[in-house]
Amino acid sequence: MKQSLAIKKLLFQSGVMSLFRGLQSQESVSILRYHAIVNSEDNFYASPSICLREDIFEAQIRFLSEHYNIIDLDEVADTLQNRRKFQKRSVVLTFDDGYRDNYRAYKILKKYGVTGAFYVAAGCIGEGEPLWLFEVIYLIQNTRKHSLSLTLNGEEISFLLKTPDDKNRVIRKVTALIKSNNLEVRELIRERLRTSFNDVEDIDEKSETVMLSWDQVREMHQNGMTIASHTMTHLNLPNAEAEDARNEIVLCKKRLEKELGEAVCHFSYPNGGNYDYYNREVKQMVIDAGYLTSTTSNNGIVRCNADRFELRRIRVTDHLSEIIYQMDIERLISEKS
Repeated sequence: MKQSLAIKKLLFQSGVMSLFRGLQSQESVSILRYHAIVNSEDNFYASPSICLREDIFEAQIRFLSEHYNIIDLDEVADTLQNRRKFQKRSVVLTFDDGYRDNYRAYKILKKYGVTGAFYVAAGCIGEGEPLWLFEVIYLIQNTRKHSLSLTLNGEEISFLLKTPDDKNRVIRKVTALIKSNNLEVRELIRERLRTSFNDVEDIDEKSETVMLSWDQVREMHQNGMTIASHTMTHLNLPNAEAEDARNEIVLCKKRLEKELGEAVCHFSYPNGGNYDYYNREVKQMVIDAGYLTSTTSNNGIVRCNADRFELRRIRVTDHLSEIIYQMDIERLISEKS
């Protein structure tokens, strides 16, 4: 039975969760899933649902570094491959997409002497193409126009954009359309958005500040962070043509290895949530590309017998008590089941 946030806070503040933490075995690891680390007043590029304020993030890292063993993905791969057990209270910190704010997250990790894994969409890093998620959000939020029409498969779809709520609904609907179609349709929708909302004049300037630079990626790697693959352009892989999906997986690895001068061994399937974002065929492409692990957006912990290419993660929230509840209480229940 799911507990309310109030109960989780009470269990956390009373110290009950720490008692459960002490009972953990070595049967599992928690992989946390972060995205953007940005204050709301500075966010113009990511969905608020995947953003965490910088001060809240630092408080979480401070607590985690004091009470858990933060390990990297190489250790996860080695432990699973060799059927060993994890260190007690093992945690992995992961970050999806490659937003430039992740550089500040890296500085905080470095401050507390811990490591993290940053899954980046390599084709959008530096002077690469704009991340399509950013384009959808920024164009729709900042246009002064009150409607949008798209033609897909001969059918015209119209959207109203008169209020902020209208715009938020349209962002969700357009995002769903893109994730539900192949690369060609995605690019047609992007072009239609740019043409329809040509009153948004500063999008090119803004896009240059959204993603990490290659210099930042290299610095993070040289200072102990894991740089990992998140496809070239954040394409939704199950709905892509097979050749496009394979290119997204393979070329991302090659580009990162070229920039870093070392093997890139870990992958994360993009576009999680209420969408089919990976399947058996996509998983096999990841294996064939030579990766050691791939993470999903499926919520849960990773046990010693887990499939290395379908690793579950815990989605973070503003409330540390919710995260720790999953890591201390739900993990213990899972280990005993």
